Formats: sequence, C-alpha cells, structure tokens
Amino acid sequence: MVLVLIAECNQATAEYVAATIEPAGYQTRSTSSLSEALAIFQERKPALTLVNYFLADGDGLSFLKSLFRLDPAALAVMTTGLGNEKIACQAMRLGAYDYIVKGRSYYQDLPGIVKDLIDRHAKTLYLQQADRLKVRLAAQSELSGWLDHNFRNIFSAISGSLNLIDFQNPQQSQEKRREYVSDGLNSLKTAIKLLEDLNRMTVDKSGESEGRRILISSVVDDAWRAVRTRLLEASGEEFSVSPIVLDNLIFINDTRDLPPQIIAHQDLLTIFEALFKNALEALGQTPEPRVVVGVKRQDEFLVFTVSDNGCGMDEKVQRHAFEPLFSTKGQVGVGLSLTIVMALVTRHQGEVKVASSQGRGSTFEFTFSTNIV
Repeated sequence: MVLVLIAECNQATAEYVAATIEPAGYQTRSTSSLSEALAIFQERKPALTLVNYFLADGDGLSFLKSLFRLDPAALAVMTTGLGNEKIACQAMRLGAYDYIVKGRSYYQDLPGIVKDLIDRHAKTLYLQQADRLKVRLAAQSELSGWLDHNFRNIFSAISGSLNLIDFQNPQQSQEKRREYVSDGLNSLKTAIKLLEDLNRMTVDKSGESEGRRILISSVVDDAWRAVRTRLLEASGEEFSVSPIVLDNLIFINDTRDLPPQIIAHQDLLTIFEALFKNALEALGQTPEPRVVVGVKRQDEFLVFTVSDNGCGMDEKVQRHAFEPLFSTKGQVGVGLSLTIVMALVTRHQGEVKVASSQGRGSTFEFTFSTNIV
C-alpha cells in the first residue's frame, strides 16, 4: 500500500487530511511536528509527503530544506491556504514537486490530487530513466568507437615497429633494432597512460589515501616536468606539437608563496598535467610561448589559474571543451585531458571554467578543496 506522509499545522488537521485520503487506498502517517515528520520520513520513506507551510515547531520551507538533504529524490508537495506566490517559488526552488493552494474543494479533491501527483511523478521518473538510458547507450557507443580508433592506431604502431626488426637480416644494426623496440615501447606507454586516464576519470579513488600536507609549488613543478618529459619523448600519438616549442617557452609558477596545504596530491598533480598538456598543444608555434600558474585562497578552497598565450578557442569549442572524447586535434589527441580535469575537480567539490579567445590564449580556472582529513 502506498504511504503518504502528512505534515500539517496542527494534529487535528493532519488527522483529518489522513481520514480524507485513506478511503482511496492510501496508508498514511500524520503529524504537526517538523522534527517528527523528518523522523517518520527517515524510518518509512513515504511515496509522497504533503507538507503545510505552517507547522507546530517550524515551517514547511525549513522542512523541505532538511528533507532534501536526507533524500534529494523525495516527492514532496507544499500545501497552504495563503496562496502566496513567493512561498510557492521558494518551495519549488528547494525541490518541491508542486505547490497546492487549499481552495474550497481542497479536501474533497484531495484523493484525486494525491493520485495525480504520484502518477505524474512516476511518469516523470520513467521518462528520466529512459533519457538516462539513451544517454548511457550513446556514451557507450561513443566510447566504443573511441577505444577502437585510438587503441587500434596505437597497437598498429607497436606492431609496425616490432615487425621492422629483422633478425634474419645481418645488415640490420643492433642500434636500429633498439630504435624499433624503443618506438614500440613508447607507443605501449601511451596505451597504458590512456587506460590510467580513463580509470582515474571514471572511478572515485579520492578515498584511497588521505590528503597530506604538501607544497603546492612542488606539485606544479612536478607536473610541468612530467609533461615536458612526455612531450620530448613523444612518438606522435599523444601530442600535436613539436618539442621545438620548448626551446623558448617561458613557464611561471606563481604559487611559491603559498604555505604547505593538506590536499589530495595525486588528483591535483593529474589536473595540472592535463592542463599543461592542453596548454602546450595550444601553443604550437607561438613566437613567444608562455604558461603561467597562479593561485589564491577562497574559504576552504584554493582557486588556481593556468594561462597560456596560444591559439585560444572559439565559443563553440569552449562549450564542448569538457565533454568526454571531444577533440579539435583530428587524428592526434584523444579528447580526454579536460574531461579528466572536470571529473577530478568535481570530485573535490570544485568548479572549473575557461576564458579564451582565438589568437589570444586561454585561462583555465578551477577551485579545489583543501578541507581533506
């Protein structure tokens, strides 16, 4: 039997509402207390909660705030005799499914109203689940194509390098054979890195180790060093720029005045590596390439910026930049770097945004929580 929780201004009214809808086949629990209504909800998880604006020990808006902290998906409806549009808007913003003004025929119509609310909500959930399934299937199809394209290319490169080794040819030098093996190993490293990125993006590993006190400037330096090394050793699969860009590149780490912070080291390192890779690819053959990292504190968050003076992005690219597998690099680049940034920043209650214009570079700003224990 479907359970309806009724929270009214007084116990007599709550019981009257319950008596009104029970003959229609609903089980009810009724109360005039905000705290008791929350306790009942936690214990019984009703299909529908009808909450009046006035309660014996509070108001309906306060109840809704607490309710949706307990269960963001709860079906709750505000009821009142005031007909106050402001209250209605506040209730809907908090997450109420609907708002009902108690007119003259309210009690007479209530059984039908309850049925309509539950039926509409069930239909809404069904449509949402169907939409999520469509999105999931589309994402799986896109991911399958991405995996096929990128790993087929990488494994073809590995196979090609190894097939060039000819032990039957006495004219082939050991140095040349070592070169072919090295090319194959570099391609294999690229494949392993892609798998690591996919795993880190989709699996929450933030609880594997506690945040530890570290110098942010050291994380930035380590990330920059790692990306530089990968660029210099790249065999073509990972970067769309030439190492030539490093010859006169200016890198400014403006985080050195920040004292040690307790923070998730590996996630922050991965974010900076992804942003630095993106910046290097944007710099291309920029005459005076530059990458600048900044930071400031904002409450329990650190606000980081990573700026470059590269080719920049138009509005269309900016809108899609954080989408999984989106890439502007054609056959080179796998469209994961910024998606990883979004996933990891979100994991730590932060936000990320980009400001960019074509020919004038880009600035990525992200917040990252330091409140890790």
